[in-house]
Amino acid sequence: MADFTAEDAERAFLEAYNMPTGMPKHEALERAARMSDALGHLPLGVSCRTALIDSAYYLARYDLMLAPFAWVRAAEEKDPEAFNEYEVHSLNWAHKWIATGLRRDPKFSLEQLQAVIGQLADRYGKLGFSVQPVHGARAEYAYHVGDMAGLAEHLGRYLATERGPMADCEACVIEEQVWMLARLGRHQEAAAHGWEGLSGDSGCATQPQGILSALLWPLLEIGELEKAAHAHTTAYRLIKDDEITSYVHEHIRFCALTGNLSRGEDILRRSLHKVTAVQLPADEMSFAECASVLLQRLPADTVFEVPAVGSRTAAELLDRLSKRALQLARQFDERNGTPAWLDRITKSLEQKDYPAVELAVPAAPVTATAEESVVFGDPVEIAESMVTLYEQGDFVRARRMLDSLPADMDSLLPPDLAAHAGIRRMTTGLVPFDPAVFDELLTALPADLALRYQARLAMGLPDGRELAERCLAEATTDYTRTVAALSLAELYDDAHEHERANEMIALASSLDVPELRGRVAVETAEHKARQQDLEGAYADVLAVMAGDIPLNARFEGYRLRLRLETLLRKVPEAVATAREFVSAFPLPESAEARWYQVATIQELDQEGACLGDLREAVAISRVHLSPGHTAHFCFALSGGYVQTDRFVEAAEVLEESLRLLQEGQEDLRLQVVFRLGQVCRKLGELPAAERYLREAADLLPPEETGRRAFLLDALASVQGRLDKHDEAIASWRAGAALWQQEGNLSEAIGSLVELASNLPDDEVTETRAAVNDAEALLPLLDEPAEVTRRQAEIAAIRAWVHGQTGEFALAMKQYRDAEALVVSLGDEGWRVFVVLKAAHVLLIADDAAGAEAEARRAASLLPDDNQVSTVLSMLSEALRRQNKPSGTDPLVRELTARLD
Repeated sequence: MADFTAEDAERAFLEAYNMPTGMPKHEALERAARMSDALGHLPLGVSCRTALIDSAYYLARYDLMLAPFAWVRAAEEKDPEAFNEYEVHSLNWAHKWIATGLRRDPKFSLEQLQAVIGQLADRYGKLGFSVQPVHGARAEYAYHVGDMAGLAEHLGRYLATERGPMADCEACVIEEQVWMLARLGRHQEAAAHGWEGLSGDSGCATQPQGILSALLWPLLEIGELEKAAHAHTTAYRLIKDDEITSYVHEHIRFCALTGNLSRGEDILRRSLHKVTAVQLPADEMSFAECASVLLQRLPADTVFEVPAVGSRTAAELLDRLSKRALQLARQFDERNGTPAWLDRITKSLEQKDYPAVELAVPAAPVTATAEESVVFGDPVEIAESMVTLYEQGDFVRARRMLDSLPADMDSLLPPDLAAHAGIRRMTTGLVPFDPAVFDELLTALPADLALRYQARLAMGLPDGRELAERCLAEATTDYTRTVAALSLAELYDDAHEHERANEMIALASSLDVPELRGRVAVETAEHKARQQDLEGAYADVLAVMAGDIPLNARFEGYRLRLRLETLLRKVPEAVATAREFVSAFPLPESAEARWYQVATIQELDQEGACLGDLREAVAISRVHLSPGHTAHFCFALSGGYVQTDRFVEAAEVLEESLRLLQEGQEDLRLQVVFRLGQVCRKLGELPAAERYLREAADLLPPEETGRRAFLLDALASVQGRLDKHDEAIASWRAGAALWQQEGNLSEAIGSLVELASNLPDDEVTETRAAVNDAEALLPLLDEPAEVTRRQAEIAAIRAWVHGQTGEFALAMKQYRDAEALVVSLGDEGWRVFVVLKAAHVLLIADDAAGAEAEARRAASLLPDDNQVSTVLSMLSEALRRQNKPSGTDPLVRELTARLD
């Protein structure tokens, strides 16, 4: 006789059932099963074995599934009444798992696999289920053994058969069909079928990442590279923390074959536990194959830290994994009696690259080696040419000469030429600017040339005005006088001494130095702009740009023209000018023009329309600008992704921006983390959203009350969705207080309304308090329409509170008041929403007939199809409560047709 009771066994089962997935849970379930057997407790034994089948599935241990599966089938024959509804469903469902598991492990024979598929067909046929899963299992079996004709045959049946209660979810069925179509080379069909299947939310934990992963290869095969990039980026973000499924293997191979080796390496490093982890042989083969495809393309000496193995180079890891993939392929082929898997793995390891795929974060451009820009010859002659070219305004060729003069050769140059070279290195950013070194270099130059350099730099100095005036007074050549006059014109304009600036422009024009005519003309136009004569300045700069002017003047002309078009909101012209600007100069000179282009795109809010330009800017900046520039360009690119609803790409590029931020870019960091918090909220990545929004709150200066209030509202919504209700209440109330401090009472009411709308059902007291506080602010609003809008929101919330407390008559009165207010605003969509809320209250009050009437009224008010499904659900439920048939109801049919 057992020394434990039925209660002990049931308690052991419940404790085991609630344990986290893992072998300890599985072993605890086995102990509970043995206890139930000892007691002859058949229902408990069924429950234990059903749980053991689930446990084995989540452990990917199909060998552990066979014994409980066989036990349950025998128990079913012995006493079907021992099974509850869930356990019957689980037994029917587990048949599919068994077929999958036996196929993916070569230690099980083909006879076993065929027998399980036959049993699956018999059982589903006997119970009247759709045989779609049977066709799917037979198609997978055919592919596994290399029977492509069989795959085509059973796939045809799989596609033609409707789903049933034992079929996988609709999205998972589509995923399997995409894989099969791609294996048959029907790539166009696979891509279309899968892309269509992405519409809507399946509610499945493995979707849409499963469909997207299956789509990678057909999309690449038909050349849909942008869609392939989207599929990879979106899917990988959903699976990057999944250490179990094999989807990630396909993304390692995708990166390897599409020119994204760095990203592939990052993904592989996150997956190195799979080198030694216990896996199904099919999954181990898949990982070894895909990792090998990447490792072939990485530098052989790249070092990886492999868990339980230690440091291994890419070459060593490639040797290990490629051999393992081929070894497992042979084991499957020996079991199957075909060469299918060895052929597949061999071809995979020999596969050529696809065309490069650009991902969300652009990489540095891969271009052919540029023609040698260094000029060879006598250093003195090169230095003299450099000075002349700079003076003539040809800064492109002058820079080539400068690059041809290494600093360690300055000692071989005459002192004045060495000084020119040293100063130009500082003014072009090749070396950091050092005032002391600059002053020392000036002593080696003739006085007039020294004044010329000083006049150019006067703009950035605290005493620049006095310095420029001295340079003008002491200058001995018209060239230097002109340079000093142009600097003074800008300095006087900045001090609003426009008459004196006029005098400087007139002086520069009268001196008429041929090399500086273009600069003077551009500066004349800019002088008008600084006096707010934007149209006049624009006309002038267009005229100047139409002529033949030196490159340095043309660069400044583009900069001014672009700025004026931005200020004048000439959007198409500004976008076109920016593109012309960056294409008018070679690299690296055009890289600086990218800065002005990106600033224009952001200021004109054209990020979404200029995604290609922003992607190019990021790629170019990686080579020719600083990481800080790249961080800024990444932030701008994220705006384009947000504007085009590509939030996954936005998150990726914002994370790259965050990685590249430099010291001194605190304001940009604030913008990046705030936008990243908003994007993560949109993606449902709530813990990350909260973390970034908190960081933004810490970075935001306290005096910026409006931005802080907006941020707190966003943070509160995330905290509410995380069920951190006390923190959410505090954030919304703090936001409301800051909006009041800012003088924006409508937004303060909005914060309180959001607070009241998002509290749990049992927080009636806090909800009423928030509504009362919001209502108290209404008399302070000036705009009548805004008052009405807020009154409608408050009335709807009060109605909801009355419904929660069982005051149904008061709830209906408030909903009627809210509806009247919404009608006065002319918002029909909002009106439908309010009517449906009233119908819901009537259902709670057991007035199904009244709810039906409200649902029908809502249907008559629908302005578009956005709320059709909600109206249909409400009407169907109201009919069901009254035991009325819905299938024959004309309105139900009409609404259903609108959904289709």
